[in-house]
Amino acid sequence: MIPATQNTSFCTSWSGGKDACFALWKSIQKGFTPTCLLTMLKGDQDQTSAHGLTREVLEAQAACMRLPIIFGKASVGEYEAGLKAALQEVQRAFKTFQLAFGDIDLQAHRDWYETVLTGSGVSPAFPLWHYDRQQLLEDMFANDFETMIVSLKADKLDRNLLGKVLTPDIADRIQKQGICPTGEDGEFHTLVLNAPHFYQRLGIKTGEIIEDEWGYSQLEVSV
Repeated sequence: MIPATQNTSFCTSWSGGKDACFALWKSIQKGFTPTCLLTMLKGDQDQTSAHGLTREVLEAQAACMRLPIIFGKASVGEYEAGLKAALQEVQRAFKTFQLAFGDIDLQAHRDWYETVLTGSGVSPAFPLWHYDRQQLLEDMFANDFETMIVSLKADKLDRNLLGKVLTPDIADRIQKQGICPTGEDGEFHTLVLNAPHFYQRLGIKTGEIIEDEWGYSQLEVSV
């Protein structure tokens, strides 16, 4: 949960995927006020790494929520410096000193973020921490989160899942392959098309499948 402070505004670390989106929505449900989204892009490209989403798609997604989005950039090995620079912009522009993450149970991720943000003036928050994975998925379905699979580990899942909306049937199909149906271990990544706090559904077009340098098959998405 986001710690209760006098300033209840927060920024969300934004991937465009389901966990970040659900963390944002849960924080709103608890009475906190979102000021902006923060997305880190590849240092040499205008797109994210694991999800493979472009700046234009993420800007359109932010517009569906009527939230501004801040972009940071970082090359391999420079993520920490890039994140800190982007956070300075968030603090300056929105007077926001809390950053919410969508992490659930990967302790190493939480430890890293807490270490990096020490001394930055920004407090990390984990609204979904220790949320049961299966319950998380069920709650997303129950609250009409519409998410599309846009990236997956080619050695773990079939590429024909790309472009599929994550449904209970698809989640069951993934689980039968021995993969966590929420993709919490990085087997696949999603793009949120609609959610309870969206003012309109995100309209997209899909294109080719691209293989990245980290072993992910990524679906080209545009608006």
